[in-house]
Amino acid sequence: MSRIRIIISTSTIGRIRLYLTYTGTLILCALFFPVAAYAQNSGSPFDSGLISLEMLFTGTIAKVASLIAIVIGGYAFAHGEPGAKKTLAGVAAGTGIAVMAANVLTWLWGA
Repeated sequence: MSRIRIIISTSTIGRIRLYLTYTGTLILCALFFPVAAYAQNSGSPFDSGLISLEMLFTGTIAKVASLIAIVIGGYAFAHGEPGAKKTLAGVAAGTGIAVMAANVLTWLWGA
């Protein structure tokens, strides 16, 4: 009875081992990541901090900064500065975006 010898180079064995390692890692991730996603039902630990920052930047700070920008834009418009109308239009758009950002995001994605 004769034996059949198969010769595989060490680089091929290394590639097969690397392929099996990546495949195993991918399978483990596919199994465990959905479990971790279902385990977190109370929200992210950063939610409260980010909501506070959202309220801060779309609330008081946005309104005060808008008021200052409107006063400066009105001053430039009153003294006939070139481009004052364009500046006031930008201030109006920026004010609307800053103050109403939370409402726009809620309208787009719901919450």
